[in-house]
Amino acid sequence: MSLPLAKRLKARLSAEKPVFGTWVGIPHPAVIELTARAGFDFLLLDGEHSPIDVNALASLLPAAELHGAPTIFRTRWKSPDDIKAALDAGISGIMVPMIESAQEARAVVSHCRYAPAGTRGIGPWRASGYYDDFGAYLADANDATTLILQLESGQGLANLEEILAVEGFDVLFVGPADLASSLGLPIGRFDGELRDVLVRVAMAAKKAGKRAAIDAQNTSLIPDLIDMGYSLFTVGSDMGFIQASGRSLVGELAAIAER
Repeated sequence: MSLPLAKRLKARLSAEKPVFGTWVGIPHPAVIELTARAGFDFLLLDGEHSPIDVNALASLLPAAELHGAPTIFRTRWKSPDDIKAALDAGISGIMVPMIESAQEARAVVSHCRYAPAGTRGIGPWRASGYYDDFGAYLADANDATTLILQLESGQGLANLEEILAVEGFDVLFVGPADLASSLGLPIGRFDGELRDVLVRVAMAAKKAGKRAAIDAQNTSLIPDLIDMGYSLFTVGSDMGFIQASGRSLVGELAAIAER
């Protein structure tokens, strides 16, 4: 059920072209389906800073799968509970916030992998097509699942090379707001000292054979970030699309009313 989409996401990550996704924070199948129809490379369902609960994934994922959209779930924290539940529900990838050491990175990798590579428990109820494809899922799940770790703090930055040396994860994703806040830098700006940090992270990720990823506040930032070495991006969100479209329409209506 989820393996073809998971493999599609892995294939996109292994290609040379940039990969673009968007955030989803509204826990309703219609919103998931509308966003999936837009044609992003993936949808990132946010379980950390939105109302999307891991237990809702089974009712939300079919709306994305209907339109061939791979899905990534950001867990609330680093514990294995949400990781296990999201994978068993059929998510294509996992993103875990605030990784600050190689030890934490190794633990997350273990939570995502079946033995002997890890400690994930066997019970992929929806991920295996309600066990119709049980054997095929178990055989492919470790390699097919995309794992993204987030770098969001000065402590994580201090341990950057050690984290990247951990095997078993695919992408290091910079959380620019949290990282800037942790370093005492202005939030929302990608220049100055933060730019130097972003360059360092991208170069280290490339050396380690991993993708560097980041949230881009607007598309104008992306060319420079690509030049730095970033190749996976989240841009915008379902909530933002509604706000921007609504405000634009209200502005047009106001202009008509003032004629």
